[in-house]
Amino acid sequence: MTTSIIVGGSSGMQAVNWDEVRDRTVALYARHGTGLGRHLPAVLSETQVRQAEEQFGVEFPEDYRQYLLRVSAGGRVRRLQFNGSRWDWDDARYGDHEKLHVPFPDHDTALAASEDAWDNQPKRENYTSDAVYQADHDAWQEAAYAIEAARATGAVFLCDDGCGFYTLLVVSGPMRGTMWFDGRATCDRLNPLLNDDRQAATFAEWYLDWLAHEETPTTPEQCRTTHQNRHAGVGTPIWYRWFDS
Repeated sequence: MTTSIIVGGSSGMQAVNWDEVRDRTVALYARHGTGLGRHLPAVLSETQVRQAEEQFGVEFPEDYRQYLLRVSAGGRVRRLQFNGSRWDWDDARYGDHEKLHVPFPDHDTALAASEDAWDNQPKRENYTSDAVYQADHDAWQEAAYAIEAARATGAVFLCDDGCGFYTLLVVSGPMRGTMWFDGRATCDRLNPLLNDDRQAATFAEWYLDWLAHEETPTTPEQCRTTHQNRHAGVGTPIWYRWFDS
């Protein structure tokens, strides 16, 4: 059975044939040119997807859902699998996905709360007692880490981009279905990954853009140009558009 869903984009609404996407992805892996390993993980069944959704208390965005059912449980993204006791994505840190049902927060509001927390770090010179300072510092640190973790509630850490960077898929709240880049390893921001209309890209837009770029060989000079023009928008891979605001 052929399954298609509708996604937005600069050319208007378009149908995605996930069986075709599967064929293209398999062909890409057959060339051993993805850097993602030789074997594409198998798909999940409808029952398995529903089990994962029930555990997390969410319904996955339809395009990601179809990817799991028609293309792969992993591949370009972290693999979703059952470890014998629970569902989670490969190499997820403990607690990453405990609150997927909680709406992904407004970025500016969450950023302001984070900045306020870090600005209020206790200073040793304000204390006459090491014990009191340490107790206050420990309490502050716990609260600050909780505020920082809350900035990614409602989102799946879908790709580990290395060096502490992650690509997120929002599954709860007003931004449900959109892709974000977590750049907190070097800055304080989480930015939406933008489509050609400068809107937050959907999973399907993000994945199909990646697939199209992987299918087209690039020269070293083209790679350098891509890295130098992350603000360029149209033509720049969606996964590089994390400097846009």
